[in-house]
Amino acid sequence: ETYTLVFSGTGTGKTTLALYAYIYRPLMDNIDNDNFTIIYYSLEMSEDALLCKLLSLYIFETYGIELSTKEIFSKKKGFILDDEYYEIVKECMPWIDKVCKHLIIYDKGLNAEILYASLMAEMEKRGTFSETDKKKVYTPYNDDEITLVVIDHAGLMRPSHGRTLKEEIDLTSSYLVTFREKCKISPLVIMQANRQWI
Repeated sequence: ETYTLVFSGTGTGKTTLALYAYIYRPLMDNIDNDNFTIIYYSLEMSEDALLCKLLSLYIFETYGIELSTKEIFSKKKGFILDDEYYEIVKECMPWIDKVCKHLIIYDKGLNAEILYASLMAEMEKRGTFSETDKKKVYTPYNDDEITLVVIDHAGLMRPSHGRTLKEEIDLTSSYLVTFREKCKISPLVIMQANRQWI
């Protein structure tokens, strides 16, 4: 139930920090925990690229071998993944399958309404919403459920008609706070600092 903002300039390692500290490590600690879910809105990289970055971390920690995403995909100039490394990647596929049971990745365009609708759909899989006289209440099916919601990064959101990017981000943040309060999610928003935010 903690809202975290990672806010810094271009190229400072915001996504790298978030991937390791908020995604990879919790996944490793909860890989066999059916009550742990990460919903990742990836606005900067595709689902394949995100999974490959996690795979790169896993290969390094497990085998002590540094393989970048470009090397794993054989997209690095002058580099082709050799048979030895290919076998290591194949050995890691069961781990990727486990990761995919915990990690839901949205890698399409995002605005506040898309976020709200998709989070409602995900939360309704995990519990029920009901109305009282004064407010809407959420009852989880499992009190031990842990849900982390990541937006990477908010500056790449697409403003809805009639809203500025700042208004879109503000509304998204408001929705995240509402879901945090009602559904006990933990939002993590990654945002790039530039002059328009100062």
